[in-house]
Amino acid sequence: MLIFKPVLAVMLAMAVNMCSPENNTNSGDNCSVNNSNNEPDGGLVCGEPYDVSDGQGGPGIFGAKVTQYVHVNAAGIVETDTISKLLMKVEYHVNEEPMFARVHLCKLEIPAVMIPGQPAPTQMSMSDTVFDTLEPVDVPLYKEGETTCTGLSFDPAVTLFGVRLNDDFNDDIPVTSTSVCPDGGAASHQNPCLWDMDNDGEIVITLQAENLPGIDVKEVYMAMRSWTSAEGIVATDDLILGEADWGLEQYAIGCRLIPIGATEERYCNDGEKDVVDNVNPVLGPIEGVPNAYMAVRIPDDMTCEELVMQADNLFGR
Repeated sequence: MLIFKPVLAVMLAMAVNMCSPENNTNSGDNCSVNNSNNEPDGGLVCGEPYDVSDGQGGPGIFGAKVTQYVHVNAAGIVETDTISKLLMKVEYHVNEEPMFARVHLCKLEIPAVMIPGQPAPTQMSMSDTVFDTLEPVDVPLYKEGETTCTGLSFDPAVTLFGVRLNDDFNDDIPVTSTSVCPDGGAASHQNPCLWDMDNDGEIVITLQAENLPGIDVKEVYMAMRSWTSAEGIVATDDLILGEADWGLEQYAIGCRLIPIGATEERYCNDGEKDVVDNVNPVLGPIEGVPNAYMAVRIPDDMTCEELVMQADNLFGR
């Protein structure tokens, strides 16, 4: 079960400090600004009216990047910290009543784990084509003011992979292959169950596996829940900066491997699946380390695939 403390809005401390009068070399609330490559340099301009809509009363469409500082625990075998990233499209519906953000997850990195004695990191990854088919999630949006450097934040947006729940945020995820949705996953909300989300004939979502210790696993069938919320300030009409909270749960439901000395794949037995469970990394935020959030305006018709391909140009490296 996930736990979240509701957040209305938070000012980006660095921006507030740089734009406060006592730290300002100019007068009033003006600070220098240089937004080349969407990265402010030298401060923000606070107190200016802004409009993050499409200019005609519709939602503003933004690409967003979360830099996640991740603690990895693989069954006590590995304890380490690393960095991952998350990309998503966010529609800011600021002219609706009530306001809401429509969030579409476009990329989720599961960090590689270096297992002692392995020649290369253990890695599990899903196809990028999965993300274009994900359903967007609508969550409450909170607006603090009408001028730059005021807050614009949204509640946790939950994305489920191969799972149907009544309460996407709080229901426990079923972890056995017998918990199959009776309708094949057609209803978006129902008693907790599993379904073939990527339509490949295997339950839940299929991840490609590399370098699992001791066994040559090729595919892992994973039930997953990802959530992200953002606490930001408006820097300009086209740029929102702040911090993000996130969480990720992942449960191995089954797998396929090539046994030692064989050439053909088969499904894992219970013992082999236990090995996968043991090295399946438990990921969580690093306590006290904020996760950076940046949202930049993008064309209305930009797809997830295009967002991922253009991420370096949009957000900087």
